[in-house]
Amino acid sequence: MYQLSPESVFGVTLQAGLSALKTPACFPDPEQTAGVKNKDCPVCQDNLHVIAECLPFAHCSQSRLVCFITGEPLNESTNRPMMLPNGYVYGEKALAQMAGDNDGTVTCPRTQNSYKLSDAQRVFVL
Repeated sequence: MYQLSPESVFGVTLQAGLSALKTPACFPDPEQTAGVKNKDCPVCQDNLHVIAECLPFAHCSQSRLVCFITGEPLNESTNRPMMLPNGYVYGEKALAQMAGDNDGTVTCPRTQNSYKLSDAQRVFVL
């Protein structure tokens, strides 16, 4: 009536946000994962999981992050992306190896600034 949508603006916005975050990892095969959920993922939360079931997955078929130092792919399981205080991102494996060779200190190959490994922060990529 009067060209008003039956969906609320909040509901449409919430669904758009959940669809942008939804990945196949949010809806794994229950037989293989036994209910493993990411506590920081909004889509994996029980109340939002129900809303996101009918939404499409985020489309990111061509994106690949690669460590500048080692050339290895960055991922959430074996080589997590880590950001140094200067803003440059490298693989966790490369930083850990560099810290092991230099008494816990990592040196940014681009700026030559040195930091403690504990100063690096994990990066979450959607």
